[in-house]
Amino acid sequence: MTSTRRVILSTFTVTLLLLLSACDSSTDHGSPPVVPYASVQEVMDGIVDPAADELWASVETTVTKDGVEDKQPHTPEEWAEVRRKAITLIEASTLLSIQGRKAAAKPFPAEAEGALDSEQIQRRLDAHHAVFVGFAGSLRLAAQKALAAIDAKDPAALLTAGGVMDGVCEGCHMTFWYPNQVIPPVK
Repeated sequence: MTSTRRVILSTFTVTLLLLLSACDSSTDHGSPPVVPYASVQEVMDGIVDPAADELWASVETTVTKDGVEDKQPHTPEEWAEVRRKAITLIEASTLLSIQGRKAAAKPFPAEAEGALDSEQIQRRLDAHHAVFVGFAGSLRLAAQKALAAIDAKDPAALLTAGGVMDGVCEGCHMTFWYPNQVIPPVK
């Protein structure tokens, strides 16, 4: 083999190897792995619950003996604030989906009859992670519907999206937090 052919072959081989390594999706390109820091409980308490509560409270009808009071965003600033809450919920659903997130930062007992303690919740999350991620995805979809309603400045659609979101949250809680909930009779 001539030296020219060896140089061409060597150059071709090196180029091919570089291209293959660049296309390899498993190659670490210097990005640190995504490792969850906060627990599910901390994400819920610090991000999801406050954003959801503000979104739900942004549109409501209150009936009293003095009459009916309708509440909804009116000003651009009010709509912008509700929009931030919807975006927060959309992004929080991604945080909840990260594999390896613990249920709680520290152990806690069951909070009521029919509820689970932190260890039982963790076992459920580990055994049914795909179901939990499905609930997080449903939260994302409901929050995206809320965002669309906000962008359209449609309080009725926002109320509907909030109802869907409430159902998603309650379904997840009944699956992972209090599956055997005992509701006392109304007296």
